[in-house]
Amino acid sequence: MRIEDSQPFVPLILGGDIGAYSLAREFHEAYGVTSVAIPSVMTGLLAHSRIVQPRVFADHADEAGLLAFVEAQARELSLNGTRKVLLLASNDPHTRLIVEHRERLEPWAVVPYADLEPLLAVTTKEGFDALCAEHGVPTPATAVVRLGDDAPAAALAAGVGYPAIVKASDSVAWHDVEFPGQKKVHTVASAEELARLVADAEAAGYAAGFVVQDLIPGPDSGMHLVTFFADKAGNVRFGAAGRVVVEEHAPGALGNSAAIVSGAYPEIVETGRRVLQDLGWRGFAMFDLKYDPRDGSYRYFELNPRLGRNHFYVTAAGNNVARFYVEEFLEDGLRQDEAFVHATREHLYSVLPKSLLRRYVPADLQATIKRLLKRGGHSHPLVYRAETHPRRWFYIAASLVNQHRKFKRWHPAP
Repeated sequence: MRIEDSQPFVPLILGGDIGAYSLAREFHEAYGVTSVAIPSVMTGLLAHSRIVQPRVFADHADEAGLLAFVEAQARELSLNGTRKVLLLASNDPHTRLIVEHRERLEPWAVVPYADLEPLLAVTTKEGFDALCAEHGVPTPATAVVRLGDDAPAAALAAGVGYPAIVKASDSVAWHDVEFPGQKKVHTVASAEELARLVADAEAAGYAAGFVVQDLIPGPDSGMHLVTFFADKAGNVRFGAAGRVVVEEHAPGALGNSAAIVSGAYPEIVETGRRVLQDLGWRGFAMFDLKYDPRDGSYRYFELNPRLGRNHFYVTAAGNNVARFYVEEFLEDGLRQDEAFVHATREHLYSVLPKSLLRRYVPADLQATIKRLLKRGGHSHPLVYRAETHPRRWFYIAASLVNQHRKFKRWHPAP
């Protein structure tokens, strides 16, 4: 597949996950353009696509090599600076890489992200907690554990009880090590189990820290996402929230949303808008949070300085995210009458077969999900009519079958 010289602009996307493909789909739906993605391996998500051209760079951990490769692709696609290239990332390390090297990349590409200082200030656990404390936003009790720390003592001092959630503070370094029982996110039931996990990880060569958090009780459906867009002047212009219906529980995907229902959530939208407005943010950002039944609050976990992996829930509900990027960063500015838009339309985003989804829908969402399924108010990000290659549709069918296998093995009984 060739990117025609006549194409007015090119989205260049770092990554190869479902979020990267969703971006390519969104640009194709809105503007009919072909995107270029830079994955570390060729995946079924990108193979045989009619809308995205994969250009593989194997070692994404080699930042200098990856940066040189990205720069070369941007220069080529920009036709030596005569065509606009929109440079996008599908995870936090890639976002940071782009922002850190903005001056080097901007001769060939537009970088639609916040500046480095606010980005670094809010994407560390310490920075995020400080930001939330300043704005009176509740967060889970959290201990940040560094190499050599006594993890149980740190958790005790921070008021973290058991069971507790444990996550690597450096996801890239975590991906580079392997040990028995390793997961993306761990739940530990005791101080002894926490100490054992930390020791096992360090023995495997993991030298970064851990985040140990209070486990907020309640099912997957207590989780919420809220996505915002801020213009170049730092004004937050758009917000859209969704409630998680069900999450994945396989070790490598634990915590990824498998189904989300969008709708009106004024409390969490206003809270996030206020925080980002005070920051003078630019571009997209997404908060993860969970409803805490113990006191009726929403506990905020983190701020992603970009669109999330499952951001297609925003587009599926009628607000294509590609429009925001193009209007604000490639054209004359965002075209909307209102100063701030809160998207409230109900829509179901799901990567699950309907039969599997129905099995795991919580009682208080069953009527909503049934209604949306009945009237066609649901979307799967990979199911796109512009994709016509038979092998691609075989991959989608196989992935749906595999969801049954994964849920049978890993998901708690409904």
